[in-house]
Formats: sequence, structure tokens, C-alpha cells
Amino acid sequence: MTYVVVAYDISDDRSRLWVSEKLKSHGLVRIQRSLFIGRGGYYRAKEVYRGTRRYIDPSSDSTFIIAVPGESLSRALVHGRLWGNVLIETRYLVI
Repeated sequence: MTYVVVAYDISDDRSRLWVSEKLKSHGLVRIQRSLFIGRGGYYRAKEVYRGTRRYIDPSSDSTFIIAVPGESLSRALVHGRLWGNVLIETRYLVI
């Protein structure tokens, strides 16, 4: 299984809210304020990119979208509490 990870830094409140709602509509789950994760591969990552890029001002904002193999996520080291219930689904190693 492959996952899509999206991190963003958006200065405008309306754009940031719109992007977070768009990510949720793509089935991604918020695990930190500006970090989402969900099932999907490269093509899902491209869909997310195309769906959110018009709300990003490249002079002040940024997004980072990557497809990650599930094996890599199963080896993730997490310190602290994540917001989503992704831990159960992806078998993170929590320390």
C-alpha cells in the first residue's frame, strides 16, 4: 500500500482553510496542523497537486506532496500525539 503525504505552509487564512477541506475531500486525514496523509499513490498525489495549486501563492506559500510506500511509514518514528487515527491503520512505531 502506498500513501500520499501533504505538508503545506499557506499564509492566507481562507486559502489555508480551502486547501485543508480539499485534502479532506480527497480522503486524506489531518495528523498535524499542516500535515495530511491518506491512501493513494503517485496519481493521487498529482490529483491533489492539481486540485490545490490554484489556491497557493508561490511567492509566499508552499506545498509538499509525496507518495510514500507503506513500508516506510511503518518505520516512522513519532514523538507526541498525532491528530488522526492513522497510527492504527499504518502501524507507526510510536516512541
